[in-house]
Amino acid sequence: MFKLATYLIASSVFIASPGFAQQRFDGITLRVGTYGGSWKDAVQEQVGKKLEAMGAKVEYVVGNPGENLAKLIAARGQSPIDVMEIGPAERVAMLKHDFLADIPIQQVPNAAKLPKNLVEAKLLPHIIVENGIVYRVDKFKEAGIAVPTKYADLVNPKLAGRTAFPDVTNTQHWTAVTGLAYDASGSESNPGPGFTLVQRIKPLYYFSAAAELAQKFSTGDVIAAPWHAGWAVRMSRGGLDVGFVHPMVNGKRGAIEYNYLGIPKGAKNVQAAAAFINAFLDAQAQADFARATGVVPVNPEARKQLSNDPVLAKFMLLNDKDIENAFVVNWDHINQEQWRADWTRSISK
Repeated sequence: MFKLATYLIASSVFIASPGFAQQRFDGITLRVGTYGGSWKDAVQEQVGKKLEAMGAKVEYVVGNPGENLAKLIAARGQSPIDVMEIGPAERVAMLKHDFLADIPIQQVPNAAKLPKNLVEAKLLPHIIVENGIVYRVDKFKEAGIAVPTKYADLVNPKLAGRTAFPDVTNTQHWTAVTGLAYDASGSESNPGPGFTLVQRIKPLYYFSAAAELAQKFSTGDVIAAPWHAGWAVRMSRGGLDVGFVHPMVNGKRGAIEYNYLGIPKGAKNVQAAAAFINAFLDAQAQADFARATGVVPVNPEARKQLSNDPVLAKFMLLNDKDIENAFVVNWDHINQEQWRADWTRSISK
């Protein structure tokens, strides 16, 4: 336990139980760990309201997955969260240190709609995040900057002090550094060349909070950043002239990551948590959530609904073949504790 705390700081067919559709959660407060801002609003609109219709009160524990995992550690087994969104880095840590309970799969009939190879006992994927580079189209044209095709193209004197880079506390960090590492003959197990390129990019700052970065894009203080397609979708809808690059990484176009839902051990409301997961995996909820946030549904039925959406198609890979051929970080090759320590030393220089 101390080691994990130190690390954080530095197919089958599923059958619903007969009474599932009639479940009620009157008097129960379901605590959901999720991101803040418009993301939380979308979760409430597409999923939280369904639990409220079943009698539950839904409260949100706001923070990125790493921050919410830190809250679980501090709680010492008395989980302040019943169900939470989990990024790839936290997935590895939570499985390794036995932080997750088994999901009562019989109460999650929508899990049957997911690709069988993605279903795990303690985790179910709910979204695909498409990582890449968000940039201000108008500012690039004004400065005569070529649109990047890979992460290393951010090493450009015209971009010095005008980019932001995801800190290790932000989920986009891992793909961005890995992409840079591959551009410089490194890899997941050898991220050092990526750290060196980050220094050469000369970011204005290292971001953890998405809302703050969106504001800096709006003012033009930042005109490019490794980020995810969802923010390109949202800022475009807000009137900003932004583009999104699906970069080449290790010979593949685009970089994706799966994010998950899980129930921490010690959660007080497991049945309501399972109902929340099931509601999130519903095809219509997945499609509507994707439209609002710019992520890709894991449920294939939902992806079909989005294929003709012109805004999403502009920024995102929606074709199953494109998604299957995109780069995915190999977490088995990452030593997270060493990576975090090396990153801290690198950016403090």
